This record gives sequence, C-alpha cells and structure tokens, in this order.
Amino acid sequence: PAPAPPLPTMRLNEELANCRLALLAAYAMPDNAEGTHGKGAGWSAALRGSSSAGCLARGSVAAVHARGARSQLRASAVETEAPAKAIPATEERRELTDEELFANDGDAKTVYFNARDQVGIFEPFGYFDPLGYCPDDDRDKFRFLRASEIKHGRVAMLASVGAVVAHFIRIPGYERTRGSLLSEWDSAFGYPTILLTTATICVMFWLELTFWAQREDKEPGDFGDPLNFNMYNEDMRNKEINNGRAAMFAALGIWAAQAATDKDAMQQLGFF
Repeated sequence: PAPAPPLPTMRLNEELANCRLALLAAYAMPDNAEGTHGKGAGWSAALRGSSSAGCLARGSVAAVHARGARSQLRASAVETEAPAKAIPATEERRELTDEELFANDGDAKTVYFNARDQVGIFEPFGYFDPLGYCPDDDRDKFRFLRASEIKHGRVAMLASVGAVVAHFIRIPGYERTRGSLLSEWDSAFGYPTILLTTATICVMFWLELTFWAQREDKEPGDFGDPLNFNMYNEDMRNKEINNGRAAMFAALGIWAAQAATDKDAMQQLGFF
C-alpha cells in the first residue's frame, strides 16, 4: 500500500473538500432563501459571477481558505520543528600547530602551504625558482627538494673542507695521491684502497636508509641532535642552508679548477 500523506497535507485536503461542499450548497440556495431577498440574492449572484458582489464573495472565500491553509501549515511547522542549537561563542583566534593542521588530513596538499614562508628564503631573490621546478603550494615536492638541498649542502661543506685538509694529511693507502683528479681516482679505486672505498660507500647507504632517512613528522634535514648542541632554530637553519649553497659552488669550483690545472685546493691559491 502507498504510504499515508503527512498530516498537513491531510488537513489541507479535508479543508478543500469541505469548501467545495459549501460552495455547492450556496450555489443551490434560492435567491429568496430565509425570506431575505438581499442576502440570498447576494450569495447566489456572487457564485454565478453576475455582479460585483459575486466577485467580492469569491475573493472573501479564497482569502478565508488561504488563511486557513497558512494557519495549518504554520501549526504543523511549529510542532515538527527541532529546537535550534545554541551557537557557540567565537573563540579567540590563534595559530594552529602542525599536529592540529595535519591530524585528520590524509592528503597534506589539502592543507594551506606556502613555500615562500619557509626557512631559507632570502632577499633579494626571495623564492628563487626561475625554471618552475617546485610550485610554491606543493608541500610534498618542496619537502623532498629542500631535504635534497640540505643533504647536498652538508656533503659539499665536508668535501670543500676535505679538499683543503687532504693537501696536508694523507690517509694510509693514499700516500701516492697527487693534485690531479686522475691521481685521486686511481688512489681511491686501486688496490687495497678500493676496499676502504667500498666499505665507506656501503656505510653511507646504510645510514641513508636508517638514521638519515627523512621522516614525515620532522622538518627537512632534521635528524636529531645527538651531541646536544641545542642549536636547531630558525637562525641556525638559515645559516646552514646558506653555507651549504655556498659550499656547493665552492666544491664545484675546486673540482673544475683541479681538472683544468692538476692542482689541489691549496695549490690553486698559489701559496703551496
């Protein structure tokens, strides 16, 4: 069976049926009903549409019907309306923490992110990405590239210092190394030094996959503070990034000059 119509609809249907019956009864009423010619004539004439009084009567009946329907609907709405919920007071605005921002977010890209607000952005270049490698709203790609930049910078700082130290100190097995790149290559991959070179490469791979693996809940390049220097702040992070960028240029310049002149880093200065 079809479901019963809602209560307001049932009441409205009943009212319409009653109005139709009343209209039929008034139409059938003679003009001289109840011994008052004017009253009967007014109603019958109104329903027949033969005078201005009939128009007024029709308007009155429609108005009564409309008011009744509105009353029924208003009463039904009041009966079925749920109590309004109280609007909580506006809390004082504050800056959200990273835990609050990413707690219930499976996709980090949906969270507001702007690479121009991160550390390592300096004037006059600002967010320097002329080739468009990393959109400033792509958090995942920015974190990957920033972690790569920091690691390359740290390796370059060690390499540039090592290029200077290697002029004065020779590791056992590398005593025959001279200033040229070819001589250093032969020393690193000759026997028995290739054993030390291979072991060093294996240890570096192991560290990259364990202790130096980038964690999602850490900032790019943050692998802890094992020596308790307590220097991981915005100022020191900016200095490290800047020094790493300079060291990458320095290491590249040392190797280029060494390939062109067969002189090591200290010999290139002309003092040794």
